[in-house]
Amino acid sequence: MKVGILSFQGSFFDHSKSIETIGYSPVFIKHDTNIQDLDALILPGGESTAMNKINNYQNIFNDLDILIKSGIPTLSTCAGTILLANQVVGGNITIPNIDIQITRNAYGRQTESFEGSVSFFDNEDIYCFIRAPKITQLLSDDVKVIAKHDSDIVGVQQKNIVALTFHPELNNDRYYLDWLHNFIKEGKNVRTF
Repeated sequence: MKVGILSFQGSFFDHSKSIETIGYSPVFIKHDTNIQDLDALILPGGESTAMNKINNYQNIFNDLDILIKSGIPTLSTCAGTILLANQVVGGNITIPNIDIQITRNAYGRQTESFEGSVSFFDNEDIYCFIRAPKITQLLSDDVKVIAKHDSDIVGVQQKNIVALTFHPELNNDRYYLDWLHNFIKEGKNVRTF
């Protein structure tokens, strides 16, 4: 199975290692020619403002929007979740596909990055929050909370999209890798797990 990873900048290489570990093929998306025949999509962490600037030259966000709306399993982490949010506090709406309000740099700047305990579905583990955004409001009953750090919502699912504000690809723990394998394997129009 081919998993496209937006590769403008950020943690795309770490996501590719996760994809290879579970036996799938990563495809680095840098141009619109890289999005044909994908089975799943990942929008990685990084810097959402930089990704938007790079897209001004590459102009592939419209194609990614069509791909996401087609029902392809889509995972976003950190800045990737900012790109998909319908409301962005402190930033621009980019590829609105998930009914959340997100606040950029909600935990602070780079020096306030941290590792914290996250309840992700029925698993508890330590994950990295790097200049992380925060999901500050759910805008639809269609959005299901799937991950929490203390009382903060740090992961949601809506239809074929799973949006996280932390970086599971840096841990690659067994639970996350098994979940990722099954999420991608469910295929087009995945709704529940």
